Amino acid sequence: MRSRIVVVVALTLASYAAVQGVAQPSNQEPRASATQAETSVQSAAPAPAPTALMAQQKPDALLLYKQGRDLDAVGKRVEAVAKYKESVAVCDRELAADPTRMDAYTVKCWSLFRLERYRDVIAIGNAGLKVRFDARIVEVMGEAYFHSNDDANAIRYLQRYLDNVGEYGDRVPTAYFYMAESYLRQKRLDHADIAYTIAVYREPGVARWWYRYAALVESLGEYKRAYDLYARALRLSPGLAEAVAGQARVKARL
Repeated sequence: MRSRIVVVVALTLASYAAVQGVAQPSNQEPRASATQAETSVQSAAPAPAPTALMAQQKPDALLLYKQGRDLDAVGKRVEAVAKYKESVAVCDRELAADPTRMDAYTVKCWSLFRLERYRDVIAIGNAGLKVRFDARIVEVMGEAYFHSNDDANAIRYLQRYLDNVGEYGDRVPTAYFYMAESYLRQKRLDHADIAYTIAVYREPGVARWWYRYAALVESLGEYKRAYDLYARALRLSPGLAEAVAGQARVKARL
């Protein structure tokens, strides 16, 4: 496992000083599940009213998931949960009609993950993978295993995702971050160091990731490097109390 990561990180570590200019990757989602409502093909028929078109449209599971995520982002958890549950219900109807629909498996896993139903994510993910391999499902299962405190499977599934999407897949930075967290819980600190490095290199705009990386480096006794990493976290989030305290600790040891 270490050899896989070390090969990937070789160029990354060599150019680590240039991290600040790296752009964040986009987070693509699967195509929407809704289809447009059919309109009359008879030229003489009047165009349906907007309300009629809305009534004919099918619910869109991906749109509902995104709406829930947006509500979560502004602290409206109750409304977000309702959207996620509705998204799951739409996916269930789609899978009842077509048990091979991989987008429905994927969006259902994402919605269940947001509902913190991690064991259900794993169960539905496994059902989907029996139909066909899908890297999106493998990745969210890796995160679900992490939140279920199963670090061995978290690393296994996240590595499987990385092996199949290449180093510039949509969720590569997140996959490396969760791998780092799992390695840290396993006390495999050198592996965690490498995985954190890649995570923040690929997605440098997440303050908490820099803080977690700094905390690891502090535990290794590398106080100057930890000080600089805490500084990166504080540059993004000046009010991050844990980073403020961490930087003060390591400064006293320099």
